[in-house]
Amino acid sequence: MTSRRTLSLIALVCALAPSFASAAPVDLNTWTAESYPAVAGFGAGVWTVNLDGSAVFQSVNGQPTVFFSDFNAYNTDVTGRIRVSTGAGDDDYIGFVLGFDPNDTTNAGADYLLVDWKQIDQPFDFGSPSTTPGTTAQRGLAVSRVNGIPFADEFWGHVDQAGNPAGGLAELQRGATLSDTGWVHGTEYEFRFIFTPTNLQVFVNGVQQIDVDGAFANGRLGFYNFSQQSVTYSAFTVDPAPNPTPEPGTVMLLGMGIALLAGRASRRKA
Repeated sequence: MTSRRTLSLIALVCALAPSFASAAPVDLNTWTAESYPAVAGFGAGVWTVNLDGSAVFQSVNGQPTVFFSDFNAYNTDVTGRIRVSTGAGDDDYIGFVLGFDPNDTTNAGADYLLVDWKQIDQPFDFGSPSTTPGTTAQRGLAVSRVNGIPFADEFWGHVDQAGNPAGGLAELQRGATLSDTGWVHGTEYEFRFIFTPTNLQVFVNGVQQIDVDGAFANGRLGFYNFSQQSVTYSAFTVDPAPNPTPEPGTVMLLGMGIALLAGRASRRKA
């Protein structure tokens, strides 16, 4: 007969395991906007959510800006659409962040993934407060790891420059078929993200573009723009990841729980 203490321990172990109940479509009214400090001629992003919360429109050609969720991204399977308006002009970065924490735009300990997409190759040198040399943005889709507080030049070129000891970017991987292909005005793209503590997969219109392994930080999912106005994100849904990975702390606690249960069983047999 199972003891009351054993039942309590089983309940604790189950409670520590991730919850994988399917979620309803995302309500963007609960999300938050945050932008990096402005450089000359580049202001903060402006994110406007529609009435039912199913879509958000970013209207400013400005500094890197993020519109992030009220839930963490570990062990999620997220799908949604992105489109730059026809006639919007410009050819710069649209994209997403995963593992972003509130106030990461001013956090020297920030550590998150950036998936961004540039329409054309373009060199540029940003002004104050960016004091690093100009860089060249490469056309195509890529995933980078962001650390600390990068300058605009570092976001632009996916680099970590010596002139900014407070942060930088390290590009991890480029898209399988979109590594050197830009997005198109007026075209809607469906993105899908499967994110676990050790892996990120990104699909565009059903084609896998990114499959990168690592030890990734938990945090929010967010939409990202840099120097690109008139972008709409819409129809996002969140489901459990198909092969979820428990967080390291959860793995340790689950292991302790299982060991305790095994020990109790062994003592009863003796």
